[in-house]
Amino acid sequence: MSSGTLRWIGWLACAVWLALGINYEILQQDPNQYGFRAVQGELKNCAGDDVKSRYECKEKAIDANQQMLFLKEMGRFALILAPPILVWWGSRKLLRKQNDEDRLPPSIQKWRVK
Repeated sequence: MSSGTLRWIGWLACAVWLALGINYEILQQDPNQYGFRAVQGELKNCAGDDVKSRYECKEKAIDANQQMLFLKEMGRFALILAPPILVWWGSRKLLRKQNDEDRLPPSIQKWRVK
């Protein structure tokens, strides 16, 4: 198989992976897991004698939910983007031709005039 064919197969596999990943990990997500509905049950558990303690409890619940959602989303983006990036990087390393432009320039001793 030629390097051009392998490169096209790699690009095609990356495009299919990205399409499926975006479809399953982003587009088919339940919107109710975000926002107020996601923490509504936890907010009901916030009971206290004064407004300040209830407010702090609710703030902690909302912050914890937002941090968890951020970590989940970063995991989703890593799951979607990491394999295509690794395929691209690996294909560049494996299929790169060793020509004169890729080699190091000659040492400075050859350039100096005596």
